[in-house]
Amino acid sequence: MEILFLITIIIVVLAYLNFKDYLYNPSKRPTLNPANDDSKEAEDFRKYEDIYKTKTKEEKIQSSEYGILIALMAKVAGHDGKVCDLERELVSNTIEDIATQITMQSATYQKSEISAILYHIFENTTKSIEELTQEYAALTKGQYKTRLKLIEYLLALAYADGVLEHNEREAILDIAAYLEIENEDFNRLYDEFAQFYAKESKEASLEEAYKILGVSSEDSFEEIKKAYKTLIKEYHPDILHHKGLEESIIKNATTKLQEINVAYELIKKHHKEQQ
Repeated sequence: MEILFLITIIIVVLAYLNFKDYLYNPSKRPTLNPANDDSKEAEDFRKYEDIYKTKTKEEKIQSSEYGILIALMAKVAGHDGKVCDLERELVSNTIEDIATQITMQSATYQKSEISAILYHIFENTTKSIEELTQEYAALTKGQYKTRLKLIEYLLALAYADGVLEHNEREAILDIAAYLEIENEDFNRLYDEFAQFYAKESKEASLEEAYKILGVSSEDSFEEIKKAYKTLIKEYHPDILHHKGLEESIIKNATTKLQEINVAYELIKKHHKEQQ
């Protein structure tokens, strides 16, 4: 027993001395030298290091959940060949939200710089819907509600002009399929939007339109447009802070947005006729 105890003490002492030597002599530690190592591990390390070092801010944002969201918005908003005023405002407000969020998360980013990058992504997206959605799916594994919220938001964006064009519908269907959205959930959202916009709505009078925007017939069109943008900013769907599907975009933001947009279009048409 005494011999066993002695052996144990010797092992502990040797381990301690080796560990002490390891700590105080970094040069003796085993190292990976990617420059001279031809192993697969070294090659993987070199690739990772190169990507990390050479990626620009735009490339980092472009490959993030935020960047992909903006790119998908571009695909849907421009799929019918035109972007209406309300779509532009929704995009603008979402970009502002994202720029604020990124700036809060990192002190190395300036909001104006981030906004410029996001607008550039929106205007110059070259990837296909399939590529973008697969990248978004990889970043949102296990986040089904986030994916569903995206589909709801894209439907609201596509319906901004009051009509869901065939190309827009096909684009959103593809995105939903790649994100593995359940048919029941997609059909529920799709039917709610279709029923909402299929309802016959009374065309607001000019007087009612001014009231909705909180302006008067004496105001200049620039003042009216400014009021319109302020309202859109206030009621635009919140895609970043996932408040829960019970707070439906249709029941809240979309209803108000449609009312605001109809009023603005009516006043804009009146001003054109006056000119």
